Amino acid sequence: MSVLRWAVKTSLVGYVRGMSDGAVVVAGGVRETDGGFVFAGEGHRFSGSVTFTGHGGMMRVTLADPALVDRAGTWVLEIADPDDDGVRLPFATVAAFDGSTGTGVALTADGADLFFGPYEAGTPLEDFRIGS
Repeated sequence: MSVLRWAVKTSLVGYVRGMSDGAVVVAGGVRETDGGFVFAGEGHRFSGSVTFTGHGGMMRVTLADPALVDRAGTWVLEIADPDDDGVRLPFATVAAFDGSTGTGVALTADGADLFFGPYEAGTPLEDFRIGS
C-alpha cells in the first residue's frame, strides 16, 4: 500500500476555513494531517476525496480518487471528473517526479475550470509525496 500526501493549495484551504460557511470535508478514508491530506492507494492510484464548500452553496469543489499518470513523458495528476462518472480529469501538471516527490505542480485548464474563476491554468499548487 502507498499513500499520497498532498496539501493541495494551502491558501485555498485557509480561505475556505475562514469563510463563515466554509468547510473542508474528507471522505473515503482520506485523513487530514498538519502536512495536508493523506490518500491511501496502490502504486500511483489513490482513493477518497476532499471537498471544499462555501459561499452559500455556490462553491463546491471535490477532488476525488487522485492518480499520477505519465502522459507521453509528462506527469499529470488526474482526479475523478465531478460531473461525469467514469471520466478522469487532468487536474494538474507535474514538472518533475522522481518516484516519490512531485514538484512544480500547477493547475491545468480543466482543473482551473472547477473553481469558476479565481484560478487559471498554471496556478501553482503544493508539491506532493508518495510513499508508504
